[in-house]
Amino acid sequence: MARKKTKVTVLNNEYYRQQTSATDYQKHEQTVENKHRLRVRILLILALVVTVGCSIQIVKNQFRARNITTQAKTAKQELARQSSQQKSLQLQVKQLNDPDYLQKYIRERYYYSKKNETIYNLPEERLQEAAKEN
Repeated sequence: MARKKTKVTVLNNEYYRQQTSATDYQKHEQTVENKHRLRVRILLILALVVTVGCSIQIVKNQFRARNITTQAKTAKQELARQSSQQKSLQLQVKQLNDPDYLQKYIRERYYYSKKNETIYNLPEERLQEAAKEN
């Protein structure tokens, strides 16, 4: 639509200037307030993003710490098991260096006998029963 041309002209008097300057001032105040609100929103969003990011890092670190603690416990258990096995093997080495024990072990394990000696094999069940009776 085309604007109608009117024969009305605006008078450039004091009242008109006050009204337009008041309107301009209100528009300026409104734009400043809108910018301020926008800045506050951006800062709040930024703070929220930083907070969420830090929270995620904290949770990840706690999860890693829990995993490391679990691994440390299993490693300590494995160390204890290996230590006891090492002690057992050291005792076995010490016993194998003893000639009497070595002779007894070879005779028992590989069924070696002395001259004029007879070896009888008993089933393992009877050996276990005999060991329980003694």
